[in-house]
Amino acid sequence: MTVRISSDEKTVNLFVDGDIYEEHAECLKHMTLAYARRGIKNLEIQLCSAYYISAKSQQCLRFMRDRLCGQGVRVSFKPNI
Repeated sequence: MTVRISSDEKTVNLFVDGDIYEEHAECLKHMTLAYARRGIKNLEIQLCSAYYISAKSQQCLRFMRDRLCGQGVRVSFKPNI
């Protein structure tokens, strides 16, 4: 998995390439929670060429989304079709 990041004061865009396994999802979770601690309120995750996401990864990403939404962060996942 490779992640490209584009950000400004209010929004972070993550462009994810490659399959997402549990350890990758954990990394994304910690990365996004760190941005939220710094005050980011909009987070967009674009799945550019992620063809496989394991079940545990999906669970981790759902936890991440729910926790961030609970902190007032708008989270959106966008497939790149």
